[in-house]
Amino acid sequence: MKAVDRDLLILLHEDRYNEQQIQHAVKQISEMLSLIETMDYLSAVMEVVDCNKSRITNKRTVLQKVLSRKTQKPFEFIIHKN
Repeated sequence: MKAVDRDLLILLHEDRYNEQQIQHAVKQISEMLSLIETMDYLSAVMEVVDCNKSRITNKRTVLQKVLSRKTQKPFEFIIHKN
């Protein structure tokens, strides 16, 4: 998997951590985010509810199509299963 450049804001107490510990924490957070930002993971934890068609689905292709639209359809919702 390709490394992703991202901006992270991490608030730490100044005296408790040295530069090496901070870099290690940032690397771990970035790895965790890369793991869960995949479409496979999103399709496992989210579902699309289409009230117009009375349908609930968590298919990857449907979710990807709904997320890629510039404007959302009325009464079509993306719901997190949590």
